[in-house]
Amino acid sequence: MYDRILVPLDGSENANAALREAVKLAKKLGSILEIVSVATDQRYVQYGVTLGQDVMESFQKRAEEILAKAKQLASDEGVESETHFVIGVPKQAISKELPQRFNTQLTVVGKSGVNGISRSLLGSTTEYVVRHSVTHVLVIE
Repeated sequence: MYDRILVPLDGSENANAALREAVKLAKKLGSILEIVSVATDQRYVQYGVTLGQDVMESFQKRAEEILAKAKQLASDEGVESETHFVIGVPKQAISKELPQRFNTQLTVVGKSGVNGISRSLLGSTTEYVVRHSVTHVLVIE
């Protein structure tokens, strides 16, 4: 049914809830989890200063911590998982690119992520994924 399940993580409690639910589902179905953290490839401009490589390195370090904890949680429950740090546009990557790359049939996401200001300005990543995903989407509150 769902051989591979995509689980995008950003460190938020909602994403962690989605991970816990995906682990339960994968355990019941014998699925493999493809756990991802997506860092935007856009440059950040704040106060007239462009932030680049140092910000990306910070994102990657934080993502590696998040992914390591997620992999351990899955392993503790006997669920096979792969972790991936991806650079791209999160909305597009989660809804289209990553399901195709990892051949997933389901995406399990939290209802919202860590950045409320960005969400209000740019729109919810979860909402975008629900509307544009090439796979089924399960939203966890």
